[in-house]
Amino acid sequence: SWLGALIGAALDFLVARWYGRPAVELLVNIKYMGIMDDFFLKYGVLFVFITRITPVIPFKMVSYGAGLTTISAVQYLFATALGQTPAILLYSILGHNLSHNIRLTLLITLLFITIAVTAYFYREKIHQYFFSNRKQ
Repeated sequence: SWLGALIGAALDFLVARWYGRPAVELLVNIKYMGIMDDFFLKYGVLFVFITRITPVIPFKMVSYGAGLTTISAVQYLFATALGQTPAILLYSILGHNLSHNIRLTLLITLLFITIAVTAYFYREKIHQYFFSNRKQ
């Protein structure tokens, strides 16, 4: 369920924050930690949201990875809650309609494949838009 996935993500995030972050700080040069922290202060919510709506990125990897950063727990949970919603809705719709309406199932599947292929072909423009060094 949506709530169960959110609770699991929160627990993974907190384990990484409480136990992983101190260990990483001992192992990684402070300069690189600063770069990562700056990135997540600017783009953390967007990064977590995009990785949540991307079905090929493992859920746990995002949760543990975000716990190692400086993104706040509230921002992380907000982005996770929003980002996991489309997938959960899709799974529910597909599960319900799989045996009832194969045409709708195929249409939704083709729609998501089209979105994924389009994002792949425009990945450089997407990258420039979200991660360029624009003056603020």
